[in-house]
Amino acid sequence: MSVLFFWRGDNYRRDMRFFGKSYDLNQNNDLISDLRSGEHIWAFTRRLDKTYVLCLDLIIISVKRTRPSDPDYRYGKYHAAGDMKRSRYFDVKSGPDVEPLIRSLSFAPKAHILGHSFQGRNGVRLLTAADEKALIDFSSKLPTI
Repeated sequence: MSVLFFWRGDNYRRDMRFFGKSYDLNQNNDLISDLRSGEHIWAFTRRLDKTYVLCLDLIIISVKRTRPSDPDYRYGKYHAAGDMKRSRYFDVKSGPDVEPLIRSLSFAPKAHILGHSFQGRNGVRLLTAADEKALIDFSSKLPTI
């Protein structure tokens, strides 16, 4: 099982500026708790020019539940740790438009503005094997940072 989530553009830019490439993700969506070692969290974001681009392929090492006393708890009740050697951050400045691909995936987002299809409980979407293969193929030649 792997998942896809939308990393809001303003949050992506802030996180990259302050934290750089972090191989950890905190999220509240229960789908994160079901991920196992070797599975993927794919993320896309929206550039300032409003183009949606793939920004991350985080390959999971482990997932744990955070405690309210944990400083990261405010970012999400689940903490996914990624493999620093195998995970990839993509160059969003030169990345091609990923919106047509995302709209063709099994869950077929319908919102006029793609990011609106990734809100609330739909913030993280479960991928089928075919969805993931499409993302792997799309990302195979993308430049990384």
